Amino acid sequence: MSIEPVLLAVVAVSVSLYGTMIGAMLYAYTHPRRAELARCPRVTILKPIAGLDEDLAANLESFAHLDYPSFEILIGVADASDPALPALHAFVARHPELDVRILQTDEREALNPKVAQLIGLERHARGEILVVSDANVRVAPSYLMSLVAELSQPGVGLVSSVVAGTGEKTFGAALENLQLCAMIAPGVISSSVVADLSLTVGKSMAMWRRDLVRLGGFGSVGDVLAEDYVMGRRFRKQGYGVRVVLDPVENRNVACSFGRTLERHTRWAKMRRAIMPGAFAIEVLLTPIAVALGAALLSPSRATIAALLGCVAMQICGAALATRKVRGVPFRTSHLLLEPVRAVLLQVCWLRAALSRRVEWRGHPFIVGPDSRLISVQPTSARVFLTDRA
Repeated sequence: MSIEPVLLAVVAVSVSLYGTMIGAMLYAYTHPRRAELARCPRVTILKPIAGLDEDLAANLESFAHLDYPSFEILIGVADASDPALPALHAFVARHPELDVRILQTDEREALNPKVAQLIGLERHARGEILVVSDANVRVAPSYLMSLVAELSQPGVGLVSSVVAGTGEKTFGAALENLQLCAMIAPGVISSSVVADLSLTVGKSMAMWRRDLVRLGGFGSVGDVLAEDYVMGRRFRKQGYGVRVVLDPVENRNVACSFGRTLERHTRWAKMRRAIMPGAFAIEVLLTPIAVALGAALLSPSRATIAALLGCVAMQICGAALATRKVRGVPFRTSHLLLEPVRAVLLQVCWLRAALSRRVEWRGHPFIVGPDSRLISVQPTSARVFLTDRA
């Protein structure tokens, strides 16, 4: 009995799921929510820094031009010799008009190094609203207005931004930004539209400080890798609304290597495996190229090869639509043609995640346990293990 009909049926399911994801994203952009802002509470931007990120000076500079009346910026470094410090001090010196401070944080505060920085920064915060913003993020002047307007809606406790990869000049950076714009952003947006499940992205998220304290503070997620996802889930369990703002922030990836892109998305795949194992198991179905390629290899025929070519064309068109909507400007055609490579690369990351739970995060080796719990593979005497307090 030929398995070709079964394989083609699986390809059809994959095409339907992918089409639904892209269609839901397009729907969201054509039917945006318009949140009104009645007042402008003071905002504290928490910026944990670890190393000299690409375009760090320009990324920081974008925060000097925010169209918002009352905010402060707290920049955290855990290492007094961090190579980013000259750029940080230069930013402070260029903008004496800003309320910005550089603080040294203690990595022993939490097992997750980023959360350890957030714990230290939050102690010095004076704002009603906390905004977490990564070092490689660049924003528009309306950034805070958009976040605060959505957060100020009744019942909303946590808001995060759509992330658009920009700046690509190398093969690795182009793949990274294509993954962010053509798969991750559509996935986050469509989850909100189709399943009413807003997935939080830690590169840019905002919350009321009082609500964070009620849920146990940043320390309550100090021992997980996916602190953003876990925080979103806890906010929802406590009855708070969680929202995604369509106004994007730029994740600058300019000259990163292919190896760095592979490692980052392998780590993210391991994280998804830990927090949503069922969804991880069928993740490949969101990539029709990979499914059709498998069908063509298992049962080579005119039908399966035609299905593969059709999926390649469809995903390139889908990537063109998604990147244009998320970034506001089109990807170069030569970069869009990397979509089949990205699709295969994603499956390599998936396979590596399925076979191993070890990750390197900010120079620290961990094993990722259920719900993305971090297990240090180094002696634990120098680090603090936090229990779940929320």
